[in-house]
This record gives sequence, structure tokens and C-alpha cells, in this order.
Amino acid sequence: ASHSARQAPSHTPGAEACCVMDAAEGTSFWLISTPSTRDDWNQLNMATMKDDLSENSKFAVPSKEFKVGTLDTLMALSDDLIKSDVFGEATAFKIYRQLMELQKDAGAIEEPTIPVGDNGRPVSVEHYLTRFAWDEAKYPVKSPLRELTEQLNAALTRMDDELKAKATEYNNARSAKQAIERKETGNLMVRSLNELVKKEDFIESEHLTTLLVVVPKFALKDWAANYATLGGSPSFVVPGSSRTVFEDADSVLVTVTLFRSIVEDFKHAAREKRFTVRDYSFSEEGMAADKDGKAKAIAEHDKSKAMFLRWCKTNFAEAYSAMVHLKAVRLFVESVLRYGVPPTFEAVLLKPKPRKEMALRRTLDQRYGHLASNDMIGGDDAEMPGQQAEFYPYVYLTVNTAPPAI
Repeated sequence: ASHSARQAPSHTPGAEACCVMDAAEGTSFWLISTPSTRDDWNQLNMATMKDDLSENSKFAVPSKEFKVGTLDTLMALSDDLIKSDVFGEATAFKIYRQLMELQKDAGAIEEPTIPVGDNGRPVSVEHYLTRFAWDEAKYPVKSPLRELTEQLNAALTRMDDELKAKATEYNNARSAKQAIERKETGNLMVRSLNELVKKEDFIESEHLTTLLVVVPKFALKDWAANYATLGGSPSFVVPGSSRTVFEDADSVLVTVTLFRSIVEDFKHAAREKRFTVRDYSFSEEGMAADKDGKAKAIAEHDKSKAMFLRWCKTNFAEAYSAMVHLKAVRLFVESVLRYGVPPTFEAVLLKPKPRKEMALRRTLDQRYGHLASNDMIGGDDAEMPGQQAEFYPYVYLTVNTAPPAI
């Protein structure tokens, strides 16, 4: 068949370095396919076990059930699947990172799980991947491959859109809570005073009023000696009315009671000595409103966070599953284009052992090097839809169980 002429050239220099980098991140599996032979699985296991190069598992692609279609449709789909594959990984791992961030904030990080089987039993991501089974209920294998791909893309697009919306909602709730926290924890020049004062700190009458003044600690002696004359002479400040209300590392909040008629003169004189009169009016209603606003902001934040956390757990599992299904479709399409029809190939998932990536690559090249076509080595890249940056004599994809380190 003309399909079988589409064979990949040997890999380019530097490919091993790329694979070493992936494996060093500890999350990368190699998904490969080779033409089926009677004993290929056992021989591959023997070749990789000899030097303990990898852990291998069969990857269940429903190749007998998939509708192959025409060569032209497969080649067009192959190119589209590259973009779908990238988008699937990006979406799944954006949700993963958000999930880890939310869990870290909560102080309890748990690895995500994926429900499997009729009872939805939760399993680890690696367990799901190494025992992958096509979800016929969600993605009927008898559907055309283009339709399956569009269905998977639509699910991932929906989750990506929802993630953006829910992240915005959560960030707004978090910002509102943080704004209140900043008002309560800032320095005395800017922080809210409602929780620092009480009703008995103030004297308010027709002629008298109480002000709150922020005095730097280094100027306390100056304040004590001069506050009574800041409104001018004769003094209209109540003698001995300065009381300490609160202090932080740098400043002290004090009260001073004076005649209303000299308030503006007092503020002006205080400013010249770098004493700051806070613009504040005591109000029990205002204090109650502040407390209610704080409680509401905290409740809204906690509710939003809990809902977002649940959404991330559920939708990471769904997004990761959709991503792996896309990889199964892509592996099938690439294998048919590489090896021809009928689709008879062995799909294998390999987990390279640490620091064994280059040795594993050499072993695979030696075992499957005969599959490479001389006329394709160094050939025109544009003639090979669906290819990756590096080339091997077998179909090769990577599957990560967590976002690669940046």
C-alpha cells in the first residue's frame, strides 16, 4: 500500500538530550507503536529488561473498531491532531497547576486521581495511564475519527473556558478578602481603626470633639510636651486628654480632645510637626457594617475556593482522560499512515528508568531501525503530516502524568 512508504527517518542529533531533560522531570512516558509481530511484546520486554531500561505496559488502542477512512482524511486529521494534542496537554495541566495551588494554600496537597470503572473507583494518574481503557460510553469508537477528535476538542475547550471563568470568580473573591486583610494589618497611617477603638475613647458634644492622631514613636516626647498648644494660644485643647489607644512597631495611636472651633488649626499645626490626624468618626453602625462586610468577604472567599477546588479535582480527571484519548487517536492515525492498512500494530507505553533514557533510545533504534526508509532520511518535512520535531523508526509520542518542570 502507498501508506507504508510513509516511514520516519532516523532521529536528529540532540534528540537524546531532549529525552533526558523530559525524564529528569520525572513525569514523561514514551508512547510508541510498531508493526505487530507474533512475539514483539515479549522481545521488547526482554530487550529493555536486560539493562533495566524501562517499565513497559501495553496501551489499549481500539484499532480494530476505529473507522480508518481515506488516506487524504487521515493525513489532514494527522496535522490537526498535533494542535489538538498540544491543546489537550495545556488544558489538563493548567487545571493541574491550579489544583496544586489551591491545595497548597489549604496546606494539604494530595495527588489528583481519576475515576475508573462503573463504580468510579479513584486511581492515580499513572495507574490510569498504564492501564488505559477506551471510554466507549463517552466516546463511541464507531464514530468517524474526525468526529471523535472534534468531540474531544469540544470537551477540552469547554473546560478551558470554564477554568478561565472560575479562576476570575475565585480571584475576585480572594482580592476582596485580601483588601480587607490589608486594611486590618497595615500601619497606623492607613489601616482601619474600627477594631482598635471603642466608644469610651471619644467625647463628642456641642463644643468638644475627640481626634485620633498617629505619632511616630521617636516623637512621643515632643507630642507629650506640645500637643496641648498645637491649636494656638490660649489653648483650647483639654489638658490631659491624650491617651494611648494602640501602637505598632513604628507609631502610636493617641486620642486628644479639643474644642471644635480649633480643629482645623490643630490639624495644620500637627502636620507641621509630622503628627497625622486620622480622618475618623466613631460609628457603631459603621463598625457593625465593617464586621458584616468582613464576615461576608471571608465566607464568599471560602465558598468560592471550596467550589473551585472541587471543580479542579473533577475536571482535571476529565481533561486528562480526554487528553489521553486524543493521544490514542493520534497514535492510531500516525500508525496507519506509517505502517499501512489494515491497522495491525503494537502500542506500548514505556516509562524510562532514571538516567537510562539514552540507553533505552539506542535499544529501540537497534530493535526497530529496519523500519526506517532510506528515502525518507533527511527528506522533506512537509511530506510527513503529524510528525514531531524528532524522528524515529517507530511512531513516538510523549505522555506526561504531571506538568513538565519549567
